[in-house]
Amino acid sequence: MNPPDRPDRTAVLLMGYGSPTGPDDLPDYLAEVLHGRTPPPEMVAEYVRRYERIGGSPQPRIVASLRSRLERRIDRSWAGTPVFLGVKHGRPALREVVPEAARAGFEHLIAVPLSPYASMWISEPYRDGVAEGIRAAASPIDVDLRFGWHLDPNWIGYWERAIRAELARGPDPSDAVLLSAHSLPQRMRDRGDPYPEILAETSAAIARAAGLSRWSFSYQSAGNTTEPWLGPDLTEVMLDWQRRGCDRPVLASFGFVFDHLEVLWDLDVVIREFAEAHGIGYRRVPMPNDAPEVVEALAARILAPPGASGAAPSP
Repeated sequence: MNPPDRPDRTAVLLMGYGSPTGPDDLPDYLAEVLHGRTPPPEMVAEYVRRYERIGGSPQPRIVASLRSRLERRIDRSWAGTPVFLGVKHGRPALREVVPEAARAGFEHLIAVPLSPYASMWISEPYRDGVAEGIRAAASPIDVDLRFGWHLDPNWIGYWERAIRAELARGPDPSDAVLLSAHSLPQRMRDRGDPYPEILAETSAAIARAAGLSRWSFSYQSAGNTTEPWLGPDLTEVMLDWQRRGCDRPVLASFGFVFDHLEVLWDLDVVIREFAEAHGIGYRRVPMPNDAPEVVEALAARILAPPGASGAAPSP
């Protein structure tokens, strides 16, 4: 199906979470994540240690590559359409990028997040940043927010192929596959956040596509707070599969798009060390990063007709 014609004076806005570019950025970055609260020195020191351990975050480089590749892909359908990048935390901030697009003469933005999951936890900060940018713009600009691309065939297809490839490397092609995503405070679920249902739907779609008979879903990266977070935790599920005779499960963290702290630290350091301490082999499916499947999934969301499933009106 051919995409609809591009509306006049329309550009694309790619929305990301954001990341520090180095140790010097960490105090200001953490203050933004903490909603303006100054991070204690011990927190800054701990995050410096983590980033040093993983060799720095590749997130800014990957996101820049995704923006560039997406712009080239959109250009094939809508020639000359720029793709702006704005993030929740850090720079370039959404609240600054929307006015920048208005100054460049654009009156409409089609915005898509770098997360496939239309959770309130994920989407509300994007809405807030975009709304702040609209208020700050010197000329009128509207933003068509398009959340929810978790069942896009390209997205599911990436995980199908990556999981099959890792299982084929053996030694046992019937090893269990542990699908995981970032946990969420229980209070968000109590507010009606559909995140658990969205993840259940996605994990089932991946399992069907990959023909998995031995798999489970769990949460990872729960916050270090006193309030309850969604479970089961990945470590509990790993031990359960070990009791069932599977000591070399395949981890597929489909809740994320690219490598960053929750993958390179939480999985490749913390979970790896946990696995080794319990005699469990550690195997992880590579993240999509800037793979063509991600670009195609984003493009499909952008090029869909206005009002298509998953789209949301301007804040």
